[in-house]
Parts: sequence; C-alpha cells; structure tokens
Amino acid sequence: MYAVIDVETTGGSPSVDRIIEIAVIVFDGENILEQYSSLVNPHRNIDKYVTQLTGITDKMVRHAPSFEEIQEKILEITREKIFVAHNVKFDYGMVRSEYKRLGIDFVRKQVDTVNLSRKVLPGFTSYSLGSLCESLGITIENRHRALGDVEATVKLLSLILKQSNAKKYLEIEMNHGIDPSILPPNITLGEIEKLPEEPGYFYLKDATDKILFIEASKNVRREVIKFFNKAEGLPERQRAHEAITQIDYQPTGNELMARLGAYHEVKKLLPEFNKRPKEYKLTSAIFIITDQEGFKHLRVEKIEFADGEVTLKFQSRGTAQKVLHKIIVEGHLQVQFSLLKKITEPEQRENCKKSYNEKIDKAVRKYLYKNSNFFIVGDGRRPDENSVICVENSVYLGMGYICPELTPVNTESLRASITPYEDDLEIQKIIRQELRKGKGLKIINF
Repeated sequence: MYAVIDVETTGGSPSVDRIIEIAVIVFDGENILEQYSSLVNPHRNIDKYVTQLTGITDKMVRHAPSFEEIQEKILEITREKIFVAHNVKFDYGMVRSEYKRLGIDFVRKQVDTVNLSRKVLPGFTSYSLGSLCESLGITIENRHRALGDVEATVKLLSLILKQSNAKKYLEIEMNHGIDPSILPPNITLGEIEKLPEEPGYFYLKDATDKILFIEASKNVRREVIKFFNKAEGLPERQRAHEAITQIDYQPTGNELMARLGAYHEVKKLLPEFNKRPKEYKLTSAIFIITDQEGFKHLRVEKIEFADGEVTLKFQSRGTAQKVLHKIIVEGHLQVQFSLLKKITEPEQRENCKKSYNEKIDKAVRKYLYKNSNFFIVGDGRRPDENSVICVENSVYLGMGYICPELTPVNTESLRASITPYEDDLEIQKIIRQELRKGKGLKIINF
C-alpha cells in the first residue's frame, strides 16, 4: 500500500523551512482508497518566490491548522504504508523535520518516482514532474499545489507499476536504493533500515569489534548504502566488504559536527580502510605587525616569531609568501598604503590610518574566518539540544552540546560545553566549507 505525498513549503531547507500545504493519497496500485489535504500554518513568512510559484500567500495560511494539529492524521494515514513522492528526499525530509520538532521519530519505507522513472521509463531528457507528465500525456491540474501534484504522481506511479520491469526496481527502491545482493555476507537489510536518515558518522566493524572504516554524512543511512554500492570492483573496498559484520553510528545533529567528529575519530583510531590524516607541520605564518606610527603591515615570519599577531599558518615559507602576495594584490593594499603615506594633514591621516588598518584585518581574515572569536551553534542530536563549536583567536578549541532549556546560553556556558580538540589545517578547511554553506548554523561572536 502506498501513501503518495506532496508538500509545499516556505522554502527549500528542511532545517529552517516549514510545510505550508500537504496532500496524501492512499493508493493500492490500482485504486485510490483515501485522500487528505490541508493548508498548514508555518508560523513564519512564506518566501516571495514560493508565493509566485504556488499562489499560496501568508494570508491564506494564517488561520490554517499548524503541523502539530494535523500530525496525528498524517501518522495515521501513512502508517504501515510506503511513502511515495516525486523527489522523495525533499518531501520525506520536510515531513520528518516537522516531526523531529515535535520530538517524534517519523520513519517510513520510501519510493522516489524520479529514481523509479529513470530505471523503468528510460530515455526522457527531463524527469521533473511537469516535463515527465507532459511527455507521458498525464494532465496535471493545479500544478505546484500539493493535491494537484500528488494526483499527477499517483497517475505516474500507476503507469510505472504496469511496466514489466517495475517489480525489480521497486524492490530496490524500497530497500533504500540498495540491491540486497551487494551487501556484505554478515549485514542484513534490517540493519540498514535501523540506520538514521540524519547527520552523523558511522563505524564499520569486524567480528572482534575492530573499527575498519569511519565516515561522516548528513544522512548516515544513505552514506552506508553508497559505501556498499561502491565496493564492487575496488579491491580495498572489497576486502573491507568481506570483513564487515557490524555497523555502529553516532548522531551529531548537523553535518559540520559529523565531519569534525569523524575526523577526530579517524585521527585517533586510524582505521585500516580510511586514508591516513595528513600530518601538518606548520613552520611559517603571516603576522600582523604594527609599526611605530600605528600602521599595520603583513609579514611572513617563522611560526615562533613573537613580535606580532599570528593570523594564517602554513607548512612552508613559500606557500605563506604566495598567499601574502595574493592578499595584498586582491586588497589593493600596496597602492592604498602608498597613497596614505602622501597624506600630511594629521586628522585626515589618522582617519585614513584607521580605515587602512581595518582593511588589513579584513583582507587577511577572509582567508580564515570573518571574525577571530566566535561560537558556531547548530542543531543538536535532540530537539532540545544545540551543538557548539568554539574558535578563539582564530584557533579551533573544540566542540560539544548544550541544552538551552536547562542552561542559559552565554559565553561561559557555551565554553563550558566544549570538549577540547587540537586545531589543524584540515579542521580549518572543514569549518570554512560548512560556514560557506551557511545552512542552519548561527554565529555568536565574543
């Protein structure tokens, strides 16, 4: 039995956006048995783009029920059914996030009609719902409204199920995209199904509890499946494949914590099938030096240099010099300093000096972090928890978790929640990459 679902949302991120409309049709493969649809009050504004696309306005949802008010109906109508959607990752992710906010673990078998269509109905240039339905002669009433799109998805699913090869691919799709024949001899589909579809890192172990491999992901289950799918034809993976008897995992709440946690574990345990972390021997750094007049300058010195403020650290003097040159050229710092030296009027010179020094700070910081001292706060492992990462003087100090309901959130409590870890260039790279994504992370400067 299938529960075919479509949601419209305030935006595209399950971590911050909310459902504004949901439709569910219960389908047995031949007949529609039940249907339900409702607008949903998201208790936040709807993005203008979404309103243009769907026609759903803030006014329309103002007096609609909240997700909490309809959650029992959604649980009931989807219970013991296969959750089907066109791009199921999005719809399932949005529904799961709504339940997570309520402290409920929503788990259903899933089928994605995008993936299924690609396998069963190959050859189309586009597999978006609109393009595919147009190619197949399926009419969509009320496009980009939940009920209209879910009705079209039911018609598409019905057509797919009539194809001779549908059963095989449907089975793989319901098994989370994994063919049972590629699993290690001692791992069952049941063990895969127990894995969470949320951020964390996992351990692959042998019969003696020895850890063979560690990896991080924003979706643990999907990453484990990807590992097994790639085992075929790769000798190293194949050796691991034969030895694996257990899968363990650590939820983290968000991808940044997953990547840092996995990196710390790999560095400590050195699993056989992970690449060895690079050993970083830092010898040189770019320092900010202040001259007698109060002007700031950038200079490369040995890392032990004590007469300036260290900013960026490097494995070689040559690399440090290259980055320094790039910073100066991109910030036009040399030209600005030359012009500044020509100013003789004291007050104007003082104002320009202040502006120039700020540009020096900004130019060098953008190669590491925007600020020197900050906490990164993100989703925790439970709804009542936040993750915390601390960076002080541009050095990563560690990570941990805090419960805002039990502990007032301030600099002292955030710092107290941290488990200390050593900083290195790989950690800096991980933090910069995740900050650039900016999804669901809050920066608290101190």
